[in-house]
Amino acid sequence: MPDSAPGPAAAPRTRIKNAVADRLPADTRRRLGRIKRAVLDQPEPAPSVPAPRRTKAGRPIATAPKPDGKTRKEYRQDHVFGESSRSGRFLEIGPAHNGTLPRRDGFDTRNVDYLDRAGLVAKYAEFAQYDPDDIEEVDYVLEAGAALAERIPERFDLVLASHVLEHTTSLVDFLNECSALLEPTGHVALVVPDHRFCFDRFRERSAISRVIDAHLQPPSVHTPGTLAEFTLNAVAHGDARSWAAGHRGRYRFLNDAPAAVSTMEKAKGPDYIDVHNWIFSPNHLRLLLHDLAELGLIDLRERYFHPTIGHEFFLNLSRDGAGPGISREELARRADAEKRGLDPLRFQQPPG
Repeated sequence: MPDSAPGPAAAPRTRIKNAVADRLPADTRRRLGRIKRAVLDQPEPAPSVPAPRRTKAGRPIATAPKPDGKTRKEYRQDHVFGESSRSGRFLEIGPAHNGTLPRRDGFDTRNVDYLDRAGLVAKYAEFAQYDPDDIEEVDYVLEAGAALAERIPERFDLVLASHVLEHTTSLVDFLNECSALLEPTGHVALVVPDHRFCFDRFRERSAISRVIDAHLQPPSVHTPGTLAEFTLNAVAHGDARSWAAGHRGRYRFLNDAPAAVSTMEKAKGPDYIDVHNWIFSPNHLRLLLHDLAELGLIDLRERYFHPTIGHEFFLNLSRDGAGPGISREELARRADAEKRGLDPLRFQQPPG
């Protein structure tokens, strides 16, 4: 042990010294600290910021900011509006049991869903955590295959799609329908699950080739391949199906091969089976939307972006959007980095 290192006998003296120092006023302690650092020629300490968690190999684990003192609905509203006004006429697509801009909060909102209110109340009746009073009247009930802009005659200052984009059969067609519903200065607000922090953790992010092909030859329902991929790769982290960065737990696949075969067979029929069709991380989607606009396939560009909070991120688009504000090369670099900062893989031991 070096001579300068305090041994067991020095510990009491250290505790007494710290106890005396703790009784001094804060500004006095700071002045004494600056004098001590000047004498010892030490730098000023950096601001107190928690060190990032790292894997055993030393790679940083992705972390996400946590909003202070705000409910999920409040911080969603903050980023849905972004830098835009909170007044105007709004459309919320698929609010189900958990609307972000409900009329009871004073918003001039129309709701569109595939069931009316009675149907939604019946659907969620078995889930004790959902309050039927939170389900508002549905203004437009959308039949399967119907186009939004053809079914809804109104135009809106904001069209909100929270956890909707990833379910669509054609991403391009959905965004173009949303654009057609906008007033000239309106915007589309997307709240999107980050696949790194939900049951899609082990699915590959969606490639632009498949996005374009689905636009040119749009399927009416999700394909057997999509159902197989979704079923085989769905995971829980601990007991959670979605989680924030830094969540502790081990991964567990939720389904086996026979379950995937069963869902593939169901997908061969005419009925729509609801799963995540598209897989995103934040900068990956920003790059994808940038490229779709450059190719002339959509007329919307990025207007506002906020990275992942919990398991979701926020992107607002408009016809007059300025774009991401960084080069395509930088978007690609950031999208690639999102693959490399993931948590270490630890799986639960399979039963038996």
